[in-house]
Order: sequence, then structure tokens, then C-alpha cells
Amino acid sequence: MRNAICSFIVLCALTTSANAQDATPPTLMTLPGSFWISAGNVGPAEPENRITQGAMEQGITLWRRGSWFVGPFVSVSFAADTVGYEWNNKHPMTIGGKLQQRMGNGVLQAGAGVVFEEDPSTGEDRHPTAFVGYWVGWQGDLAAHAQGRRPAFPGSVNISSGLLTGRDPDNWMSYATLQQGIAVARAGGFAFVPYGSSGVAFDSKRRPWQNRLTNDAGVKVVRAVSGGVIEAGVAHRHQYELLTGGSTSDPVVFVNLWIGWNPVAANR
Repeated sequence: MRNAICSFIVLCALTTSANAQDATPPTLMTLPGSFWISAGNVGPAEPENRITQGAMEQGITLWRRGSWFVGPFVSVSFAADTVGYEWNNKHPMTIGGKLQQRMGNGVLQAGAGVVFEEDPSTGEDRHPTAFVGYWVGWQGDLAAHAQGRRPAFPGSVNISSGLLTGRDPDNWMSYATLQQGIAVARAGGFAFVPYGSSGVAFDSKRRPWQNRLTNDAGVKVVRAVSGGVIEAGVAHRHQYELLTGGSTSDPVVFVNLWIGWNPVAANR
């Protein structure tokens, strides 16, 4: 579910950035931000466990030239599960800066900053963070989900890599996910989308739970809401442990909501 959420969030963020670039002169400062929340099964690695997680991010576009954007950001996130595992119950905060470039139907970004999250092994609660990422999508705008009679084929590729968590601050993690859907029916602003996704994860410390191949096959209902998108679905998930050779599978159910904004802040 996490990889699907990442693709979903970056899809919406790209749409917001694209609209801002087309509609806002380069001389204006903007305040891009977003909020998302997701609830559902953790997956076959933690059967019978359900998790709710979300985040809010607020940035400032201080400099922009053509397709390039630079600015600071702050984000606050949370996660809580029904079993009470320590690694699923957290509320980190990150302060940093980003460099982004819009590339056709994709966006490339790099960032760095400080994440405030306690490392259980040392008790330290401030750690450097750095990351790079790339997302590209096709037929991924809201019209592909909510308008028209012909089938649409929304899909995306999402790649991210970096020092991503204060709970394992020296571990460089990498993720890549491909998702492809078919909007087979659309009515009243709703779209019925069977989809498949495949994702792979690696880390520098070779932890078994961070080295996995995850495949999903499912269906979801998607609807545009004011400033964002909501989706709910079910899927069958199969996970293969790359280091141990073990595999598990289980059904998952999920609900995701994303809302974004990008108002003009001031004349520069």
C-alpha cells in the first residue's frame, strides 16, 4: 500500500505543480502544500494488522525558472496500527529544502534536511535526511478517471531513494514501483479501475523486511474531490523476500485521500 500511496501523492503533486507553472508568473512566490491520509491492511508481512497513516507538507517556492523550482518545506506525519508495533506507531517531522524539475509527464526532485524522529537504538532524535526521486505518469490526470466513455489507461512509475527514516538513520533505502490501471467505467464523477502494480525495495544494511518484491492485483473506485482525490479498493498482495527466499500473500483493503493547494504568497 505504501508504494501505491507514493505514486498517488506524486501524481497529484505533479498536477498541482504543472497548473502552478502554467498559471503563475515566475515573479510570484507560491505556497505549495498537501495533506494525505490512508487506512487499510498492512499486508501479508503483518497479517491481521491494520494501519492508519498520513502527512501534511507545506513548502515555499522561493525561486523558479522555467521547469525548475527551489524552496524550503516542513512536513509532519503520523502512523498508528491496531497491534501496537513500535515501528508502526510514530510521528516524525522533517524540515528541509527541495529542488524539483518538471520533465514532460514526470517530475524529478532532490532534497535534504533534518528529520526529527527517535532512533530506538541510540535515543537520538535528530538525523540528517537526503533523498532523490522521479515520477512519470500517463493518462494520469483527473479527466482520465472521471470523464469520457472510452476506457482510459492511467499508470505511473515511481522511484525514490535516500535516508528516509530517523528510526534507521544510516540506512539508505530505495524503492521502485510500476502501476497500471484501466478505467473501465466512469459515471457521476466516479471511476472503476482494475489495476496491477509491482514494486521492489532495497536497503544498504540488507534488512530482510526492506528487501522485497511486492505485487498487487486489485480494483479501486476513484473520485475527484475539491482540491484532490479519494480512492478505495481491494487487492490481493504477494510479497517475496529477496534475501531469505520466503513469500507470503494476503488480501488488502485500503482507503486513500489526498488534498493539495498552491496559493500565491506575495510579489517578489
